[in-house]
Amino acid sequence: MMSIRKNLLIWLLTGLFVAGLGTGIATYFKTQEEVDEMLDYELRQIAYSMQHSTSFMPGQMDNIGDSTGDDNDFVVQVWNTNGEQLYSSQPSIKLPKASAPGFSDIRNSDGGWRTFSVISGDRFVQAALPDDARWETAASMALRMLAPLAVLVPALALLAWIAVRRSLAPMARVTAEVERRDAFAMSPLEIHAVPEEIRPLLKALNGLLHRLDGSMETQRRFVADAAHELRTPLTALSLQAQLVEQAQDSGERNEAIKNLRQGIARASHLVSQLLTLAHQEPDAQRPSEQLDLAALVRQVIGEFAPLADLKKIDLGVDAGQSEFMNGDKESLRTLVGNLVDNAIRYTPQGGKIDVTLDNGSSGLVLRVKDSGPGIPFEDRERIFERFFRVAGNEVQGSGLGLAIVKQIAERHGATVEVCNGANDAGATFSVKFQLSVAD
Repeated sequence: MMSIRKNLLIWLLTGLFVAGLGTGIATYFKTQEEVDEMLDYELRQIAYSMQHSTSFMPGQMDNIGDSTGDDNDFVVQVWNTNGEQLYSSQPSIKLPKASAPGFSDIRNSDGGWRTFSVISGDRFVQAALPDDARWETAASMALRMLAPLAVLVPALALLAWIAVRRSLAPMARVTAEVERRDAFAMSPLEIHAVPEEIRPLLKALNGLLHRLDGSMETQRRFVADAAHELRTPLTALSLQAQLVEQAQDSGERNEAIKNLRQGIARASHLVSQLLTLAHQEPDAQRPSEQLDLAALVRQVIGEFAPLADLKKIDLGVDAGQSEFMNGDKESLRTLVGNLVDNAIRYTPQGGKIDVTLDNGSSGLVLRVKDSGPGIPFEDRERIFERFFRVAGNEVQGSGLGLAIVKQIAERHGATVEVCNGANDAGATFSVKFQLSVAD
């Protein structure tokens, strides 16, 4: 694509050239018209000045036409009523007599002539000027008038080039500043010393830099957290592998292998949760579609029913027939699954979990209520942080499930709240979807 500078210069210089050419052509024809009028006036004046002459002497016409600066191209001829030529200012030039008084165009062997004739008594006076002389006079005067344009147009072109260069200089400075930056420089670009026209572009670039900085910071924090959290289970796996090697009998070996398998399962779950968390980052691109959230909730409950049966937990669901909304189906499946999985983990043997989906005046509300130990008031905000676990909690987990729930909810414009039941027994997680999403 052509650069802005070249595009502007082409348009400006083309405009100047066309304007100069048009002005030159108009000036030439206007000058020719005025010169014709001036020479016609001189022809008339010469003829009128000669009609009262009583004698015609050689040299009488020497000074006629000096005002034109030519070598006296005017020719004056006088005839009597019999057609006899009484006088000619230039006898060597043979011109025919005009057919009538006034202006006429005649021709002889030398070319065309412009004449003005007047009848005075018994005399026919004719003043003539060759067309070549008229054209030369007009062209000479037109060129003298066009001479300033020959200087003005290049001067304007140079001024346009300087103006375009100075106007685009701020863009060149911004380009140079961006090129000097390294991959980690995310500070905003200066926008106060740039023209108003490119300020919106720089504001958009600064917004992009801010989002990139946030995304990179999220990735750095994620990598750091993942490395920190993986270190412990990997160390445990290494120790458990050593216990398998050092087992003295089959009983110790079987117990060590069992612990190793449990450690592998925990590490695998942690890695799976880390991958899920990475997929749910705010800048991750996820598809959106219209889905039946009620059907999705019932499907997830069916998947977790066997796990609840192992702990003899009464897992119930009240989700109505159909509740439609726009969202990412797989992400919402993860949200519901993490809430239900969290409830099953913390609900004791023989407990109860109720999952409901209501369509209120402000939108859909998903609630997961368990009969577990509840959550201390001071930890209700922190439980949504990555890798946070309530102190004294012995339930196995990665500390990522609720962080993933919050990220998915925020991506869908929803909010997540938690509260305890009566006497702080049990916890209820509520996900409230806005009406604009729950269409």
